[in-house]
Amino acid sequence: MNADQPQHEDEISLIDLWIKAQEWWAYLWKRKGWILTITLLFAVGGYVKVKWAKPSYSATLTFSLEQGGGNSSSLASLASQFGYSMGSDGGGMFSGENLLALMKSRRMVEDVLLTPIVVEGDSILLIDQYVQSLPELMERWDSTGLYPFDARLKHARKQDSALGVIYYVLTEKSLVVTKQDKDLSFVSVSYAGHDEAFTGAFVEQLAAQATDFYIASKTTHNRDNIAKLQRRVDSVTTELESAMLSAGRANDANMFTVQSAAKVSSIEKQMKVTLLTTLYGELVKNLEISKTMAAREEPLITVIDRPHYPLRVRGSGLKGALLGGVLGGFLTVLFYVGRAFLRDLNQQVAAQKQGA
Repeated sequence: MNADQPQHEDEISLIDLWIKAQEWWAYLWKRKGWILTITLLFAVGGYVKVKWAKPSYSATLTFSLEQGGGNSSSLASLASQFGYSMGSDGGGMFSGENLLALMKSRRMVEDVLLTPIVVEGDSILLIDQYVQSLPELMERWDSTGLYPFDARLKHARKQDSALGVIYYVLTEKSLVVTKQDKDLSFVSVSYAGHDEAFTGAFVEQLAAQATDFYIASKTTHNRDNIAKLQRRVDSVTTELESAMLSAGRANDANMFTVQSAAKVSSIEKQMKVTLLTTLYGELVKNLEISKTMAAREEPLITVIDRPHYPLRVRGSGLKGALLGGVLGGFLTVLFYVGRAFLRDLNQQVAAQKQGA
């Protein structure tokens, strides 16, 4: 009999729990009108909040980054023939996550903000377009002489401070730069803002300037050495033209001379022309090979997807109503269940006091 006692007590507790649940259900069912009313009010509130809120636009640009496939050692060996060193191509500077950091750097974002764009036929700086979308900020900047922004004074203390604030707001809260694979082949730039013109232009300008800077930095040594080779070719060309003219004049002067000694000067000038012609041919050949290899080493950046207008507006009134209704219903049920629980608890305490 004693062995069956725990099982009997468990059975009684489950029955009590089921009875209590039925009581609570009946209690809530009697108040279903209030629950539905409050749920509906919260749903309407959620819908109105989304619809009345300032619209938020989202723009995303995705591009692929393919490193050059040229043989840098061959290019370096060609340059070394003429005393030039190819040096580093900047790969370490932009390896791994550094390209992502570059796109969110203050220098890059500020340069983009000071880029003029055309909005409804008028040219305007991106930063001024951003300020226009925030009336309170525009009024404050206008009163302090910051609006419209003067790009020539960007390094002045007040302007630099204002740019810093805008940079922080954009990069910390709205700008997202991510890579879609571990090899950094696909990069996505996303921005969400309240002004459609600024949102789309900011993403496109940021991607364009960052990739241009990336390519220029990766190929700077190649371009510098090609420029040196080009200057050497130009110098040899000028010298060759002068030598050819000098040899021609010497030949004309010695045309009717029969003495061999008198022709030595003419022969020397002709030898110089031959030497310079050979040197010129080698320089031109190596210059063209260097240009070809440098072109092969240049990173290839291809835009896969860019913002499409009109931009997608973030936020849905139906979703806001659904979330508001769920929240309202949950809080109302929680309130009634809590009140019923406290009522039963008080009744049990009162019964124990009477029994005592």
